Amino acid sequence: MFTKQILFKRIAPALLITALVISFVFYKIENNHQSSINNYNFNLNDTNGDYFSGNALIGKPSIVFFGFLNCPDVCPSSLQLLSNLIEDLGPSANKINFYFVTVDPDRDQLNLIKDFLSSFHKNIIGVSGQHDELKKLYSAFNIYVKKVKLNNEQYTIDHTAALMILNKQGQKVGELLHEDFSEFIVLDNYGKIQLPKEKVSENLKKLIKIR
Repeated sequence: MFTKQILFKRIAPALLITALVISFVFYKIENNHQSSINNYNFNLNDTNGDYFSGNALIGKPSIVFFGFLNCPDVCPSSLQLLSNLIEDLGPSANKINFYFVTVDPDRDQLNLIKDFLSSFHKNIIGVSGQHDELKKLYSAFNIYVKKVKLNNEQYTIDHTAALMILNKQGQKVGELLHEDFSEFIVLDNYGKIQLPKEKVSENLKKLIKIR
């Protein structure tokens, strides 16, 4: 027969784990909220000739991709997949903003970005600006950006390749990731693949709650 003391010793670890899990979930929710509201204090410009600030990410869902024009494979592949996704979304694509944000502002001027994006879907808007302002945006989404020196004083950029998915409140709700560079998969904030994973446009619409 279990005494109360023995029973408590057996269930205490489970209770502690449950409490930690609940605390972590609430921390993630609060952290996502804070990062989406308080860290959108950047001032940039887009290829439409408009200012790009935190307000651009509020009121309408967004997909934000960070890349650079001299990227040899990941960035063009991502933008082509994004263009395909926009086509798959049909009329629902007009309910979402699509942004390409440079991680190489020294070389990627807005006129060059605009020319580059002309090879992809017209709904994709380019964004650039001053280093300090871009760093605020990178920080808001925990985007990794590192300049890597090559020969002859050239360089490339290592960066986060995932596309950020934001809801209309500007909160990050998931990511689009490459699968073998041939298609996207949709993940939520906890890294859970949305199934069936082949239904990318439908999974995306469910995540950001549009039709």
